[in-house]
Amino acid sequence: MTHALDYHERRAHPRVAANFRARAFYGTNNGLWADCHIVDVSQGGARLKIAQIYPLPGRFMLLQLDGGIVYEARLRWRRGDLSGVAFDGRHDVATSTLESLAQIRQTWDALQSAK
Repeated sequence: MTHALDYHERRAHPRVAANFRARAFYGTNNGLWADCHIVDVSQGGARLKIAQIYPLPGRFMLLQLDGGIVYEARLRWRRGDLSGVAFDGRHDVATSTLESLAQIRQTWDALQSAK
């Protein structure tokens, strides 16, 4: 029988408790989104709290609102309102010139203007 402690010890990168506001973007041109929280984070992934009513695809973009970091996220598991994701890439939304981040950058700019 595997214990939870054993599972965490097998991680390549230890997770650290966090409470970051975030927004998951998915769908055509990242036109769909859902607000969520990053509960814990590591170099390789995170655990999200996101209402289970929002469908998450296998791959999506995750904007950490505190800091403007965009992660290319891959869904690993989902149980109720908690989801585990692996990170396949990381970008600074304010300086990235990737066209695929255009919609996310517009949202980021609007949120920054509202502060």
